[in-house]
Amino acid sequence: MKKILLSLIVAVMVLLPMSVNAEGKVKVYIFEAGGCPYCEAEIEYLESLDSYGEKFEIVRKELYVDHVEWEEGKDYALGVQVAETFLQAGFEDASYEGTPFVVISDLYAAAAYSQNLEEVIDTAYKQGDKDVVGCIAAGKSNCLEGTVTPTVSPSDEKTKDSDVITLVILGVVVVGIAALVFFTRRANKEEARLDRIFAMDDDAVTVKKEAKKTEVEVEETQKATKKTVSKKSAAKTKKPATKRKNK
Repeated sequence: MKKILLSLIVAVMVLLPMSVNAEGKVKVYIFEAGGCPYCEAEIEYLESLDSYGEKFEIVRKELYVDHVEWEEGKDYALGVQVAETFLQAGFEDASYEGTPFVVISDLYAAAAYSQNLEEVIDTAYKQGDKDVVGCIAAGKSNCLEGTVTPTVSPSDEKTKDSDVITLVILGVVVVGIAALVFFTRRANKEEARLDRIFAMDDDAVTVKKEAKKTEVEVEETQKATKKTVSKKSAAKTKKPATKRKNK
């Protein structure tokens, strides 16, 4: 009899969490500002999930009356307390200064628009919703007790991967630009050097032409001078004919 009772107790203890998880819906809190387009887009995304109404429900909280003047809403004090509680637990994106501020159990708290929350909701549903916001609203303490590090949402992982890819692409672009600048400068220097060489060659050719021209002029002058000297010499050496007188 004792063995049967013990077996029943063990079975109940094993099945109890499963029944609680299956029946209890996860509360997805949306701390919003009136007229905030990102808040409405976040809610539309959540309502489009197949698990909406079955695994989770949306609880809207008025963090700000509007998203223009940012007048504090009726749930502002709660939003501040929730954000500070999650920040102390290591959730770096938890903030009451931006909307939508989304909180899911003890797994997710971020002031950012995201369309990758289904996996977080499924995890909270399987583990059982801790309802940290409800705990804080009830004035209880240690509502995040036992939470060591925040669960990284799929969107965060994708963001990190995209950041790495972006950095790699930027690195390649920077290296490519640097290489282009280097080779362009090198080509310009080589072109300038060749221009100087060609200019020197042109100057040398010009000098040679001028020298040749001068040489020809000198030769022509020398020839002309020689002709003139020869004529004068011939004129000097030639004696006029004389007649002998008869005595």
